[in-house]
Amino acid sequence: MSHANNLMTMKRIALLLWICCFSLPITAQKNMPKWMDKARKAVVLITTYDKDNRKITSGNGFLISETGEVLSAYTVFKGASRATVTDTEGKTYPVTRIVGADELYDVIRFHISVPKKMPFLPLVTATVPVGRTAYLLPYSTEKQVSFRQGEVLEATKLKENYSYYKLGFPLESAQANTPVVLETGEVFGLAQEDASGKNEVSYAVSAAYINSLQVTSTDALNSVYHEIEIKKAWPSNLEDAAISLFLMGNQQDAKTYLETLNDFIDTFPNAADGYQNRASHVVTFRAALATTPEEQKRYLDMAMGDYDKAAQFSQQKGEVFYNQAKAIYAVAVEDSTLNDPNWTVENAVATLEKAIAMDDLPVYRQLQGDIFFFEGDYERAFQSYQMVNESELATASSYYLAAKAKENLPGANIYEIIEWLDKAIDRAGMTSEGAAYVLERIDKRQYLNQYTEMVADYDLYYRLVHGQVNASFYFYREQAKFRTGDMEGALADIQQAIRMEHDNPDYYAEEAAIYTRLEAYEKALESVQQALDLAPDFSACYRIRGVCHIRQDKKNEACEAFAKAKELGDPLVDRLIKEHCQ
Repeated sequence: MSHANNLMTMKRIALLLWICCFSLPITAQKNMPKWMDKARKAVVLITTYDKDNRKITSGNGFLISETGEVLSAYTVFKGASRATVTDTEGKTYPVTRIVGADELYDVIRFHISVPKKMPFLPLVTATVPVGRTAYLLPYSTEKQVSFRQGEVLEATKLKENYSYYKLGFPLESAQANTPVVLETGEVFGLAQEDASGKNEVSYAVSAAYINSLQVTSTDALNSVYHEIEIKKAWPSNLEDAAISLFLMGNQQDAKTYLETLNDFIDTFPNAADGYQNRASHVVTFRAALATTPEEQKRYLDMAMGDYDKAAQFSQQKGEVFYNQAKAIYAVAVEDSTLNDPNWTVENAVATLEKAIAMDDLPVYRQLQGDIFFFEGDYERAFQSYQMVNESELATASSYYLAAKAKENLPGANIYEIIEWLDKAIDRAGMTSEGAAYVLERIDKRQYLNQYTEMVADYDLYYRLVHGQVNASFYFYREQAKFRTGDMEGALADIQQAIRMEHDNPDYYAEEAAIYTRLEAYEKALESVQQALDLAPDFSACYRIRGVCHIRQDKKNEACEAFAKAKELGDPLVDRLIKEHCQ
């Protein structure tokens, strides 16, 4: 073949290659489904920002409803405090709520705020069979759509009736989290890259599965949602939402939780729980929420309005009035400078009476008793506590408070008070609460000189606190044992007190008194000296020293010790001086 013919052949090949290359996008455009030009408008670009408004990252997503529901990747939102969505026309919309997320499969569902109906991709709910044609629809602001096309190679079970798909086309990083669509224009998956890095195929998580994700009642404790500071959607069920509200109250600071309460009320405007919780919150944390007394007053006014709203929507209005009365009483007691008739003890009583009129419950009577007790009306307080004690809701506290109210009445019978304390202790059982009531009973027994019973109560107290007692406990039990005549037991207790607190002169004086009763005078004198080394002006120790010397027939030394006791002001020594030294 001549050189001219070779040259002509090469030109024809070059021309053919040029024609083929030029015709490829035209062919692709001709093969593009009719629905694709409209469908591409449902693909969006997501941009996330941190709490300092610095950009974190960008990623793809797509709308699945005309009201602004979007599916994308969880990793795009991790650490985000704010996010926006930009459509193919360059319009930007704020992300308002996270509806559901799954960190394991790296997917998320969220809402954006839209002023009008948005283009969206309808969802395929059934599993797509292997061999079905799939289209990848990336985000693009260009008029021409660049898409990928291939087959569904595998469909494996994801969860329940949802699938995870393997697709017959590769995926670029910039195309991740875009929609995978059927030839009918319905979306069935969210595209994900091949984790092996080979980039020969790609994968898709079922879009229907992502659409099923939602925040549950316990997700307030879920770290998946903690990693995103954007507002979360409430569970659709009011009862579940109320549980979420309660859980968040234990995790958020006062101002953040107020925002959460406001959001709950906006979402459930006819739910009494929101208004009651917000009222209680602003009353309790008004000092943290406000910087001036005027602002605090506004929060108290808000609380009153919220209680009115709660009563309007509640099926149990008595409970609302009870909670309102409890809040009023708490404010009136803690802030005596507040000059507002709404927040007085008198109004607490009046509000509580409305609750009792609707439903006379023991818990309402308990609060009534507390208010009467605070006001010093012990007879009415006792009667209120009695109503609680006669019910199935009687508690150790209600029995104890009945005893205290009884104690404050004129002519109170101490034996009756002990009976009420007995009931409080029995109801408390083997608890630390019961231990406090036992100490109260010990105090009453002392008035009656019931020393044997006092020792038994000290032993009970020791068991209730699992032996976690201090030196004072042994000192007081020793005195009770001393008065029962149990000198050995008394000596053991006071010596234990000394081991625990060896620099207390009172303990050595007690030890000396016990040794004196045991006629161990030398040991008693040693204990006296140890007490005087710590407290040289301890007058009673000189009296004990004098008694020991009298028992040892050492009259001069005894009278010298008695004289020193008198000099230091001992009120009991005069009788001994008159008897032994005159």
